[in-house]
Amino acid sequence: MYNRYLRAQITNYLVVNVLWREGWIKPLSTESLPNDKCSFCKEDFKELEFVTSCEFCEIGILHDDCYKIHITKDHKAPLDQKVKDHKEKRLHSYQ
Repeated sequence: MYNRYLRAQITNYLVVNVLWREGWIKPLSTESLPNDKCSFCKEDFKELEFVTSCEFCEIGILHDDCYKIHITKDHKAPLDQKVKDHKEKRLHSYQ
């Protein structure tokens, strides 16, 4: 009985590192891009898409979702180091 009471009182917390990238939208046409296909999945860019480039390598322009796969697959060690370096930095003075 006592154990069940304790179990009900304990809250499990999951610590998660949230990676924050600067969000900005800059309208580009495919004519101003170095290529008209995603460097990761090789699919054509659609009329309206969020794209980015990798800060760790020169892979080129990628879909935003492809970038998430690319960076966690190919740049795990530098990404972990960047998280470690910025772990104690506050985003805002009120945090």
